[in-house]
Amino acid sequence: MSRNMAELRAGERGWVCALRLSPLRAAPLLRLGLFPGTEVQCLLRSPLGDPTAYRFRGTTVAVRRGDAAQIDVRAEPDAHNPVRGEEAPCAQN
Repeated sequence: MSRNMAELRAGERGWVCALRLSPLRAAPLLRLGLFPGTEVQCLLRSPLGDPTAYRFRGTTVAVRRGDAAQIDVRAEPDAHNPVRGEEAPCAQN
C-alpha cells in the first residue's frame, strides 16, 4: 500500500518510493542516505505530533510532518496490509 511517510505509525516500517520535496528540503535527507528503496521506520512522535523521529540506515532523524508528507513510501506488509506475491516494495499499484 503506497502512502506518505507522515502516515506511518510508531513502530511501522516502509520503503521510500519517491521524494517530492524541493531540492533544498531534500538535500539534507539525501546526504543522510534517504533514497528510493531505503527502508525507514517511524520511531516516535513528539508530544504535539510534530516532528516525528524516523530511523533509516542506522541514523535517527527528526522530520517535520510537512516534509514527511512529501515522501512516498510503501508500507511494510502486515495482517492489515498484505503484499501479494513477489511484489517489489515500491511497485506501482
